Amino acid sequence: MPYAWLMPPNSGLKESVSIVHCSLLFREAMADDGPSLELDNEEAPLELKAEDAGTLPDLDGEDTIEMQYIGDIAVPSWQDTGIPGSPVEIQEALAGQELFTAEPQPLSMEDLDKRFQDCIEAVEKLEQERDQLIQELMHLREPALEEIKQAHEEILEAYRLHAKVELERDSLRDEIRQVKRKLFRVTRECVACQYQLETRRHDVAQYAVYKEELESRVSQLSEELAQLRETCEREKEQFRERLRAPRRRRDSSYLQETRRLSMEFESFVAESRHDLEEQYEPKLMRLLERRENSRKALQNMQGEIHRLKERLRPLQGEVSKLLLQNRNLEEQILLIKQKRDEEVLQYKEQVEEMEERLRELKNGVQLQQKKNQELEELRAASGEEKGRVKTRVKYPHILALWGSVCSTAPTLARGDTGIANKQSFLPLLRFSFQSQLSPARSSYVQWLFILEPEIHEAF
Repeated sequence: MPYAWLMPPNSGLKESVSIVHCSLLFREAMADDGPSLELDNEEAPLELKAEDAGTLPDLDGEDTIEMQYIGDIAVPSWQDTGIPGSPVEIQEALAGQELFTAEPQPLSMEDLDKRFQDCIEAVEKLEQERDQLIQELMHLREPALEEIKQAHEEILEAYRLHAKVELERDSLRDEIRQVKRKLFRVTRECVACQYQLETRRHDVAQYAVYKEELESRVSQLSEELAQLRETCEREKEQFRERLRAPRRRRDSSYLQETRRLSMEFESFVAESRHDLEEQYEPKLMRLLERRENSRKALQNMQGEIHRLKERLRPLQGEVSKLLLQNRNLEEQILLIKQKRDEEVLQYKEQVEEMEERLRELKNGVQLQQKKNQELEELRAASGEEKGRVKTRVKYPHILALWGSVCSTAPTLARGDTGIANKQSFLPLLRFSFQSQLSPARSSYVQWLFILEPEIHEAF
């Protein structure tokens, strides 16, 4: 795996940051306090062993250092970054380089510079890949944003169409309401006309019955009058026969009686006629007047019925037309509702699909941001490692002592040695610095006090 020789196993990010901070302080101190130390390949060879990769360096008595890794930098593996094809490209970039050798070989400054140049090139390639991935992400986001914008426009268009359909529905409802009102008014007038017609028909039937009664009464009175006339004629004939009888039979009494009877009969006839006239003439006049009025009313009613029928015929055609139009409008409203429901369902599905794609894009962006952050951490760690390696090349004794500190701190934290606590470990560390460094470099021991917080964290 690339940079495996730079990483110790099971190292944490917090420890790596603290140790990088210490290495930077060492580098600044060495740059300010004294001249740089040259690397002696004969006295202090720097070896990388493949079989000892991942172990802590050992400090011998001749100030020599054997290191299998550099620093405690926690670099995430390529499996954690999730960048496809990165290990293959890094391996191709580092092809032909021997990171681990079967037998120990001394490394010179040129080899270290070459390796660090390779590391820098690999980091540059990773940065280029990151920029390329960012560009690809931007290209991928553009159609998604366009689709989302188009979906929003379609949703707005659907809302506008829905509002238009609602306005049309309201107008159709108003028209239907007006048609219903007009139909109700026409129906009410038709019912009123039918009621009047039935009333007039009933009156006509009553008039016919009353007419029959009057006609029967008139016929009865006519029969009585005829009988009276016959009786009167018969009596007249009798009296005429009496008058034609011989004169000798006529005496004065008979003549008087005849005159008396004739006067009585005439008075009786006159009284009867007068009584009949007084009794039946007003009724007859009323009946005749009522008959004439009934005839005129019947004629008027028939004319009105004819006019109502004439008016009802176009109204019935209009009612049938309005009913057909109402049925068509209801079918149109039903079709519009079905179409609107289908469009709303389709738009909801599109919105859900767009939201799902947007979530996927957000997850992809978050994952890419995480990868970019890991790349930034890797680049920062590579830069810090470069500074630490330069410090190691300039000050091998201090770096070896720091390696012994790094190897001793976890042991003390686990409680594997006889040292009781970190308070007793710090004087021992100061003594080790003083014994390993020359008096000319005794000022470097001051930096031990700067490293005490990191040593506390190491425990």
